[in-house]
Amino acid sequence: MLNLNLLDQIYFFNIGKYQTNDTYFEWNNASHHKSSILDVRMTRNPPVNNIFYSILKVDLKIVYFLKDKVVFSIGSNPEIQSQLLEAILEYLIEKFFFMFDESLLLTCYGDVSSIFNSFTSVVESTFKDYDSLNIIKTGLVTCKACNKTIPVIIKKSLVENSKKSNIPLVYSHSGHAILIYFDKQFKIRGSEPVDVSLG
Repeated sequence: MLNLNLLDQIYFFNIGKYQTNDTYFEWNNASHHKSSILDVRMTRNPPVNNIFYSILKVDLKIVYFLKDKVVFSIGSNPEIQSQLLEAILEYLIEKFFFMFDESLLLTCYGDVSSIFNSFTSVVESTFKDYDSLNIIKTGLVTCKACNKTIPVIIKKSLVENSKKSNIPLVYSHSGHAILIYFDKQFKIRGSEPVDVSLG
């Protein structure tokens, strides 16, 4: 168990229409007083469907995903690992499309629609009980660049959807990155420091 209080660590969750400022649903952390409007706008134009994108700022990490002309965005404390945010997004995307018919999205325009208010309880229970949802695994890896043992979160779908027996994951921390290999049983099989070029 990671013992992360995501209700405090996640600052916003937003569902909106692709390439617009229209929002279907938003959840904001009441104790985080910074507005998320501009941060959400940065996520509304991903170039490709079904790929996770991320933005790292000094005080914020944003992960976002485009599915069927709908953009799902989540913003958190930058210390929260991206694999955890991606796993939570995957879970919430599945729940959203299960609860709400896509035809509802065609009838909603402008600001947040009250049609989706019931999704607030799903979002908050997901943040509160993420560890019991069986969407992530945690492994320990020793970083040879800083000689620290680090807990690394692995989203289960990454392993379950991979055709490889050894799955690679680049983990960036403390100004450097390591390439980690783990198997289908989520056991870490090796790691090495790697160069990273930030574009």
